[in-house]
Amino acid sequence: MTLKDKIMTLGNMYGVSGDEFRVAEAAAELLKPYVDKVEIDKFGNVSGYKFCGKPGAKVLMLDAHIDEIGFMVTGITDEGFLRFVGMGVDQRMLPGSRLNVMTKTGNILGIVGAIPPHLQNPGDNTKSLPIDKLYVDIGMSAEEARKKVRIGDYMTFTSTAFDLLGDQICGKSFDDRACFCCLLHALELLQGKELNCDLIIIGTTKEEVGGHGASYRTYVDKPDLAVAIDVCHARTDDNKPGDRVHELGGGPVIAVGTNSRPRFARRVMEIARAKDIPYQVAANPSRTGTNAWSMQIIEEGCVTLVVSLPLKYMHSPVEVIKMSDVENVGRLLAELALDIDGRWQL
Repeated sequence: MTLKDKIMTLGNMYGVSGDEFRVAEAAAELLKPYVDKVEIDKFGNVSGYKFCGKPGAKVLMLDAHIDEIGFMVTGITDEGFLRFVGMGVDQRMLPGSRLNVMTKTGNILGIVGAIPPHLQNPGDNTKSLPIDKLYVDIGMSAEEARKKVRIGDYMTFTSTAFDLLGDQICGKSFDDRACFCCLLHALELLQGKELNCDLIIIGTTKEEVGGHGASYRTYVDKPDLAVAIDVCHARTDDNKPGDRVHELGGGPVIAVGTNSRPRFARRVMEIARAKDIPYQVAANPSRTGTNAWSMQIIEEGCVTLVVSLPLKYMHSPVEVIKMSDVENVGRLLAELALDIDGRWQL
């Protein structure tokens, strides 16, 4: 599989926060050729271990979450429609959307119904309907729906990844499975090269609902250094002055701030310059909204860094990334792993 194939394969899979096990199994298979050991824990996190075999070696953890935004069924109406809640979803895009309902007997398709303009009241077409006013139509009677669908079943967008012009690809859940593929690319670049640190690659769960998966792995593995690789907002024509956005195609975005230790960040920038890897800088004085926030405070604390992949249309079924950015994030992480040895001090 090419790097693009891996992104599209993982992106097309269904794995809402709390039900990521199928994605974890696929991610584990992709990890196996590159690492010494792979395991999936009770949280659904997938971890790959690459040992250098040197006493006193530092432990570097690279994290990307494998869950995705989605929905959960909360009720079935007397007409057979599904009520639901969202997890990380922008409700403005829901009317007219196609959803996949993951039932006990398999996946079924549903649609979020849209009121035709002919039946709307004046001004309705300028309003965003809240989720509690929307329903999913699965084409069944109430009796049929209640046999098929359970309260608590997950739902996701059904969009399939595809190519755009300009070295770009579009799909759902590139936040953050494209970043997991950045880690796979880094591992591929490290093949046959000597490391002076132990490397742990983790695909973590439940990031969209609190980062519990990354907290658990940090507690268990106790890394010396941890990097959360996540997406950030890429510039689009509708950005406002002051929006903190970055250029698609501009390379990895290295954060600096309390959640992304400045000395660590500056060292990674030095590596990027030395290896001629394009990069961008983000000022994040407080919470970054990534797994680094929860990883940083586990036990006695962990030195954390945030490296981001620029992405357009975050938390939508049409997220867009540029392949050169994916490759450069992978290159930067590989060079970081090669740079770390027992003398590394921050």
